[in-house]
Amino acid sequence: MKQSAKWIVLPAIVVLVGLYAGAARSDDASIIDERQAHMKAQFKDIATIRAFLEDKADLAAAQSAGADLATRIAKIPDLFPKGTGLDAYPGKSFAKPAIWSDHDKFVEADKNALTAAEALNAVLKGDDKDAIKAAAGNMTRDFWGTSSPNPGACGGCHSTFTLKRPS
Repeated sequence: MKQSAKWIVLPAIVVLVGLYAGAARSDDASIIDERQAHMKAQFKDIATIRAFLEDKADLAAAQSAGADLATRIAKIPDLFPKGTGLDAYPGKSFAKPAIWSDHDKFVEADKNALTAAEALNAVLKGDDKDAIKAAAGNMTRDFWGTSSPNPGACGGCHSTFTLKRPS
């Protein structure tokens, strides 16, 4: 290859590699946005169920929220590809490196949350508020897993795998 052609090809390769890396980083940022929206939707589902327990929402709304919650929790592991943690995206991602270094434990925590969500969804099919309250507590008790030796399903994951956002 002629010397002048090298000066054209080499910069072109550098630009293409840079564009590919930038696209990958952009995809990582969008998955972080997607998972944060996913978590906010789960919180809204829980809030709807809690509103029912406080006589501020109807059973049908709580039932819909319970079904949505179970569906969403099943998708959580797919929302955490490698390279999307707080080490790569400080201030944007609050996912601790333990998600990937202890991935089996992360998946197990999600399975526990799914089991709790499915149990909540099942009791929502009835109208026994005491049973719904107990099942909701199994989901949300000690959300950050910091004040109880037995946090609910949310705390079982958040305590180990999520950095609490600054207030």
